[in-house]
Amino acid sequence: MRSFTFLFVFLATFSVYARDAREFDVRPAPAWVERLDVPADVAVAKANVRWGIYDILSDHQVRAGNGRDAEYFRTVRKVLSSSGVQNASELSLDFDPSFERLVIHDIVLVRDGKRSNALDAGSVRVIDKEDDSDDEIFDGERTALIFVKDVRAGDVLDYSWSVEGGNPILNGRYTDEYDLSSAVPARLVRHRLLWPEARPLHWRGGEPAVTKSGVDRVLVWQRENVPAIDVEDDLPSWYEPWSSVQVTDFGGWSEVAAWSDAMFRIDDRSAKAVKGVADGIRAAHATRDERITAAIRFVQDEIRYLGIEMGPNSHQPHQPWETLDARWGDCKDKTLLLVALLRELGLQAYPALVNTRLQQRLDEKLPSPFLFDHVITEVVDGGHTWWIDGTIADQGGTLATIETPSDSRALVVRAETTALTPVITNTRGATVIDQTYTTTAFDKPTALTVRSTYTGGDADDMRSTLATLSVEDLAHKRINRLASDQPKIKPNGVPVIHDDRLRNVIVITESYQVPDLWSDGHWTWYPRVLESHLDRPSTMIRSMPLAFDYPLDIRQNVTFNFPEEIQVEKSSTVTETPALRYEYVVDSNGKTVTIRQSLRAVRDAVPVKDVAEHLTKINEIWDNIGYRLAPDGARSLAGANVATSSASVIAPGTKWGLGLFIAAMFIGLALIVPRSRRQAAEQAVVAMSRPTFGPGDAPASAVTVAGTHEMEAHLAGRRCACGSNAYSTPDLQHARYGEGQMTIVTRHCGACGREQSLYFTA
Repeated sequence: MRSFTFLFVFLATFSVYARDAREFDVRPAPAWVERLDVPADVAVAKANVRWGIYDILSDHQVRAGNGRDAEYFRTVRKVLSSSGVQNASELSLDFDPSFERLVIHDIVLVRDGKRSNALDAGSVRVIDKEDDSDDEIFDGERTALIFVKDVRAGDVLDYSWSVEGGNPILNGRYTDEYDLSSAVPARLVRHRLLWPEARPLHWRGGEPAVTKSGVDRVLVWQRENVPAIDVEDDLPSWYEPWSSVQVTDFGGWSEVAAWSDAMFRIDDRSAKAVKGVADGIRAAHATRDERITAAIRFVQDEIRYLGIEMGPNSHQPHQPWETLDARWGDCKDKTLLLVALLRELGLQAYPALVNTRLQQRLDEKLPSPFLFDHVITEVVDGGHTWWIDGTIADQGGTLATIETPSDSRALVVRAETTALTPVITNTRGATVIDQTYTTTAFDKPTALTVRSTYTGGDADDMRSTLATLSVEDLAHKRINRLASDQPKIKPNGVPVIHDDRLRNVIVITESYQVPDLWSDGHWTWYPRVLESHLDRPSTMIRSMPLAFDYPLDIRQNVTFNFPEEIQVEKSSTVTETPALRYEYVVDSNGKTVTIRQSLRAVRDAVPVKDVAEHLTKINEIWDNIGYRLAPDGARSLAGANVATSSASVIAPGTKWGLGLFIAAMFIGLALIVPRSRRQAAEQAVVAMSRPTFGPGDAPASAVTVAGTHEMEAHLAGRRCACGSNAYSTPDLQHARYGEGQMTIVTRHCGACGREQSLYFTA
């Protein structure tokens, strides 16, 4: 048995090596390639490079349009540090073996002006690439891995390779996009295209130098001294920070539509198979609307998502009979099946190519089939147009109400298409979180009910999540989310889920008990679901637009029912930026306090010119996002014995004399550690409308003293509001405030127990 296992492993290993040997060649560069002479002794400071690498040359040459497509690549790269050695000495060369042949020309190591061959064909390993396998997409691409030996800091690597062959699905057409930017600093970036003089060609993004070579035009785009591109975080998907040139021989969108239309046609076997499915739907559902909904759900739910996108199937869908037989398909396969099924049920339906990243920026591009990364379905019925995504499993609603992500532009696959079509879809999705805290006595557990309502696209997302979780899993996640603010929380059973899929509404109801909620005499509530969408970027001073979640409509409401009368200052604030609208409402009625916060996106990005103002307002939201409550009964329970005025709820920041609370905030500042917004929200609750503070009453009005004696003199002159000047031994805290040091003195009145905090700077 052991010898059989060894033989199996040996044969498998041998087959891998044999396959590797067949999948690439080693030979000199072809004659059509123009090889540039570049200096290897370029001087460059280590401090001016990225990842320890400097590209002396990044060269890309293409021969296309004559039936013998080929691409040539050459990189001449200087290594300046040990990290550069790590990054530069591992080469990855990608190709698609279904229609391409990899040819390695040379790998040369230049050291002290001497060139030595560093290519060992026997050490090249070819592996499956499959970068998108986590998304259930398998395209058959492979990667040749080459680990160059004995690379040292100061060396120059000069290597080149070619990929021969064109995707047969293009039928001899050509389209591509050339990158004129560079991830590392580069001395020269060049793209050279040989194209038949007799064939038309279109380009956008930069003018080339044009010459002739026999029957070919030679077009060259190049840039010198290219800096490393600096891509900021949190960019909208449609923003392209790099420079590029688009090249295509498609003269208009009508040509792309005609090319696509030829691929999205079903054969007789598929027509028969689709009719069988449609007959089953007709038999099971009485009305036309029910049948349409059933057809959509059949494709979305019964055909699992899996993309086998090798060779021609990178763009051409599998036939519906194949998809039905396998019970899987990618977006192309599921769309073609859905289109055929809806047509069989009497609707007009067409495949529609979309770009989920570029969206409206497609208007700025030249026509090309490679611009699309997804396929959905256009349905036209009764004069109305709907867009259906066959890959969204467990989606709710009907044809009239279904909510499909708006991809902004689509190329509808039909013979008469001449232009891109605007995509307008329903965006009624929302999340509403209602929390109710009911306290019957401050020394008893508080009851908490959470009712979460999801509609539209938010319901679709939640339904997809619920499909992967048991009720116990959901309960575990939900209670741990609440426990970040209420560590002693206990569940009253598991969440109750009600899913009205036809209306596309999901309601999840949870019940808890929270012991000791008021044991400290106060508690602060935060809208955790809402605040998770208010993250700030790492790059605050920006030269690129800032993305914002879109579409987004979240409302988080909390109601506190107390055993005593509550009086609170009612308030309503609205904050608006180019990307969002935020509303904060505080209301009260007898024994009830209600807080409502909502956040709605109005667009998906903030323009560069508005980013500073947008972030300033985000900071203001974070300053006020929490609400601190301290009812009389809770304060008495905690032993505070505070004589209060008629207002028994302390709204955020209305009393700066919360000594320990403020001291904790400034101790954080003293550590000079930038706080995240969530930490800031947990540590500081600031007033919605700030009062005017007297000397020493707040950090902003701190008293400047020359020493301890002046501080003591000031303290001796400050009486309590009750008139007493008898105080407990003060508690002193030291913190940094602005550019200086601050001392916070917290003490309690010996007569009434009122807490007093005073602030001093040196």
